[in-house]
Amino acid sequence: MSVLARRHVAPATRLRYQRPQLPPMSAVARYFEMSEAAHWYSNGGPCHELLVERLEQRMDNGARALPVGNATLGLMVALAAVTQDASPLRDLIVTPSYTFAAAVAAIRWTGRQPLMVDVAPDHWQLDEHALEQAFARYGRRIAAVLATSTFGTPAPEATRARWVERCAREGVPLVVDSAAAFGAITEDGGWLGSQGDVEVFSFHATKPFATGEGGLVTTRSSELRERMARLVNFGFDASRTVVEAMGINAKLSEMQCAVCLAALDGFDEVLRARRSRAAWLRHALEPLGCTFQRNAERGTWQSVPVLVRDAATRERIRRRAEAADVELRAYFETPLHAHPPFTDDPRADALRVTDDLASRCLSLPMANDLRDDEMARIVAVLDEEA
Repeated sequence: MSVLARRHVAPATRLRYQRPQLPPMSAVARYFEMSEAAHWYSNGGPCHELLVERLEQRMDNGARALPVGNATLGLMVALAAVTQDASPLRDLIVTPSYTFAAAVAAIRWTGRQPLMVDVAPDHWQLDEHALEQAFARYGRRIAAVLATSTFGTPAPEATRARWVERCAREGVPLVVDSAAAFGAITEDGGWLGSQGDVEVFSFHATKPFATGEGGLVTTRSSELRERMARLVNFGFDASRTVVEAMGINAKLSEMQCAVCLAALDGFDEVLRARRSRAAWLRHALEPLGCTFQRNAERGTWQSVPVLVRDAATRERIRRRAEAADVELRAYFETPLHAHPPFTDDPRADALRVTDDLASRCLSLPMANDLRDDEMARIVAVLDEEA
């Protein structure tokens, strides 16, 4: 069917922003039988151990895997681990304002403040020049840098290399929040999982790797992995002595590990389906004036984020979408620095790119089984001449 023909398919039912799909319970049950046979339902049982093994094999980049209860817990544990030995005078953690609120929740849990920085106008991730400004103005107060893989898209290789180089020069750890990016690929074709000192992923129901709840922390450092393993288990060491002051219960249960194992079995097909549908939408939407995030084709497509011409255009599209019963979102329409509890947190720069993206970005629907007629409805909503 041609692009033009697709645009005029009549809507039938509400097109939801997301249509999560977890693996069938029959597939989960086959793995959970191991836990039942062992009568072991949490604390590193057979499903957990098999999941760790398969995750490390799948990423194939030298990273050690630590499943956690969710990605916010993962960020908390990661930041606690990398800043544990930092001076109390280092009271700031750098984060883009153009990201999800979990970043600030995790930063504040460590007893520190977020230092808001801007993102780049093409890849929408932590801007390397903004990072330079942050170190120039606040260097002696910075305990860590929390970068992102926003919208499940990896930053360009050169940008990621500059993050690493700048943090190494300052002796400051780098954590990367890759919540939606499990399965994203780098320029050399490898999976993410070895960025920075620690990288964190989400397995929430709305993510492409969907398990309901869950997350993953990865690191190439055996020492950091062991420290974080203690933190997720109340701070206990092997002798059941608490040795980590900020220990919490962040473990992933055996049932959730079984769901993860079943999801892994079909995940390559999920990624192929989402990338294929996103490529079709991109081909149809770019002639209509939509701009896509740099490196988006390497991402996982939790949704389809686009930039439109201006804020007024976005509002017109929203009204048409409502009339057509197509659900859209606008992440991050309210960036972190604009939320009331965070307005007084320090900023390293004016955050102009962040404010511009926040005013023009739309996130379009995506699903593993998004149909041709549904893609046509999405395009029609953004086509002002349709």
